[in-house]
Amino acid sequence: MGLGRRHAGRDRRRATGRGEAVTRLIEATVSQLELRKHPERVSPPAIPERLHLHRLPNIPLDDYRKLYLAVGKPHHWTSRLVPDAALASEIHSSDITVFVLEADGSAAGWFELETGRRHGRTRIVHFGIMPRFRGRHLARYLLSEAIVAAFDTGASIVTLETNTLDHPAALPLYLGAGFVCVEKRLVVTPAIDG
Repeated sequence: MGLGRRHAGRDRRRATGRGEAVTRLIEATVSQLELRKHPERVSPPAIPERLHLHRLPNIPLDDYRKLYLAVGKPHHWTSRLVPDAALASEIHSSDITVFVLEADGSAAGWFELETGRRHGRTRIVHFGIMPRFRGRHLARYLLSEAIVAAFDTGASIVTLETNTLDHPAALPLYLGAGFVCVEKRLVVTPAIDG
């Protein structure tokens, strides 16, 4: 997730405009995944914190960037590392919805859905668990909620992309939820250093 197709092949010294220096290019294999059936909903894990999933239609840009970088920076996510006006037009579009999972008021994970790209399909654009909440069995639950929210848009197919730079548990998680790989491709993307 989070690889910017628009960045591939550009000047490797390009700055993102938000303090992240792009100094080199790296290769990744992207897997395009699809889910055509509604899987069984997963119950929340037994953790001491109280969980609450919020839909944030107009998430403040700084809040979005904190979520995006906390999850995506180690995995070289670059698609949302753009100036404020471009980011606002992308994430505040009527086709995009951001959800944040809170555990006792702290962001534990988040996902982003896109509904307008192809009729009958909803795409999970970004999905991730915040670093301090990893290893607590939240990913399976949050993915289940993302799938339910995606099908609730009226979609008959839910899609997502993952790549070899993402967390190593990502692809097995998606396949375990019923997604199937329909395409693989090699991309070159900026590395985030700094």
